[in-house]
Amino acid sequence: MPFEKGGRADKQGNRYEINCIIYELLKILNETNYSVIVEALGIDEVGTDILVTTFDGKKEHQQCKARNASKEYWDISDLKGKGIFFSWKTQLNRDNNRRVSLVSPMTCSFLFDLHNRACNTSGNAEDFYDITNHESSKEFRKFYKSSKEFRKFYKSFC
Repeated sequence: MPFEKGGRADKQGNRYEINCIIYELLKILNETNYSVIVEALGIDEVGTDILVTTFDGKKEHQQCKARNASKEYWDISDLKGKGIFFSWKTQLNRDNNRRVSLVSPMTCSFLFDLHNRACNTSGNAEDFYDITNHESSKEFRKFYKSSKEFRKFYKSFC
């Protein structure tokens, strides 16, 4: 169910983000995270609500979204419309020690599947296309074919 429009939705979104911050701060106590920066400054700020640094120096730029308007899921057009792809590309192009993530309770199983398939290919866009287009369910192929933005995003890193 979507949040009520107006100030209450903003407050609920902020409450969700605060819970995400607390979770990451607790990981410092557990010695999983080295540091957590909330609302970073400069280039680190682009598309980042929480910047987590691990003990091995890797940085994860987290964007927290409690809801996706009135939808019960995230899809490619939602990510593009909210400028998330642009932000991710900005951070990922900086160096190889950066990761990006969307932290949300909303489902995004097809996006999760696309990510896993991208990680499990050779890095060649054609291999990724073949696996996604030929070894997937009809529904997933339809989703993939409608996700032109993800394909452009993926190809820009290969």
